[in-house]
Amino acid sequence: MEIKVGIVSDRGLNPRRPINQDSFLAVPQHGLFAVFDGVGGQKAGEVASRMAAETIEEALENISAESSYELINRAIKFANRDIYETAESEPEYRTMATTVALLHLDQQRATIAHVGDSRVYRFDDGYFYRETIDHTDSNDDLRQGLLPEGRGEKKGNVINRALGVEAEVEVELKTLTVREGSRFLLCSDGIYRHMPDEEIARVLAQSKDPQQAADELKRTVLARGADDNLTAIIVQLGRARVSSVIAIDDGLSAYREQQPLRAATTPRASAAPQPGNAPANLVKATTAASPKNRIEVDFAPPTAPSAWPEPHEAKNSFDEPTAKPRMWLWAVLFLVGFVGAFYLGLRVAEWRTRTNTDTATMSETAKQLKAAKDAFDKGDYAMTASTLGGVLGREPQNAEARYWLGRAQMEQGDYAKARENFDEAIKAQPKIADFYLYAAAAQKALGNKSKADEMLEHYVELRKVQQLTQPPTMQVAPTRNR
Repeated sequence: MEIKVGIVSDRGLNPRRPINQDSFLAVPQHGLFAVFDGVGGQKAGEVASRMAAETIEEALENISAESSYELINRAIKFANRDIYETAESEPEYRTMATTVALLHLDQQRATIAHVGDSRVYRFDDGYFYRETIDHTDSNDDLRQGLLPEGRGEKKGNVINRALGVEAEVEVELKTLTVREGSRFLLCSDGIYRHMPDEEIARVLAQSKDPQQAADELKRTVLARGADDNLTAIIVQLGRARVSSVIAIDDGLSAYREQQPLRAATTPRASAAPQPGNAPANLVKATTAASPKNRIEVDFAPPTAPSAWPEPHEAKNSFDEPTAKPRMWLWAVLFLVGFVGAFYLGLRVAEWRTRTNTDTATMSETAKQLKAAKDAFDKGDYAMTASTLGGVLGREPQNAEARYWLGRAQMEQGDYAKARENFDEAIKAQPKIADFYLYAAAAQKALGNKSKADEMLEHYVELRKVQQLTQPPTMQVAPTRNR
């Protein structure tokens, strides 16, 4: 059966997470796919997730077992042992650990394994299943029947199981039969914390290309703040079938008084617009005027000519002794009016020429900004920078162009230039919160912690003001407590 794969992995937008601590495995020839979300100080999480990926891949090539189930179980436990022993022997890695969500395909059989809160989903003929249940205290209580429905989420999302925490780890595994058309999603929590299951299901259902679906997940998460590292692998078995979402199972329905699959619903629209990958605060929301805010103006038409005094009723009307001086007066007035009209015509022509030129310039700027953002979405950061160079050549103080140029330079690792462009964007438009957020990320990457903290304080203050005056345009969730 042919396997197609789509992959995205990104560090996200949180300046407190300048390093992508996620790792992934994608080895289609061996049917092996996995996502790892590392945790720990400094680079420890990155080390833990990478070590888990390398150990599992190596173990599957060198150990034998009677079944895929046992093979995967042993490989993950080998990874846990390696991480734990390294953490015990190396002080700088003392706190490191990682989650794992794994899929192993062997002909018509799929083995799913996980530790922690990285997830595996499956989409099959309109039915969307969450195949893994996060290892959190609330979920464990719910599975044991200790909590009524709806209370589990209130205990928080603190995970209670990860690779490297203890010398031994309990791996949760399951096997199932697959068929052509099945589609799997493996992802870290950086994906699903910004997208409910209903929305993820629709993305998987509406795209035949797994890479396009993965890109759409990333685009949506980035548009909503991406406060954590994000990684997703979409695995397509055979030919894709586009269908509607019929029902969704979150994996816990069996523990909620044996409730059946709930009907797929459309999530409520967010109060904030989601303008793709554009800088959210640069997008102005428009609202319809309510009746109480509408200003009523009474308009009285001009008095009809018939109501004007007739010439014979007017005082100081023309009479013979004063007719000649008044004719001269009318001649002067006519000459002044003619010259004024001529001058006004010149000014109008000049204004129209200038307006047309400004409109053409604005149109060209808008086109180039859109082209730059499209290139950014595709990961072509060199093209993004080149296109924005044309905008800044005409408009050096264009804050939006400075912002996106800084974003592109951040992705290329040129943090010094990125910082300069974010600073210029702030000078041009000091009330845009996101400018400070990315400036903080650049300062953090350059090791300027105090300056990064200062920028974050500005960001927080501006966000508070925005939340008091208008619906937020970028939702940044609080840092997860692990």
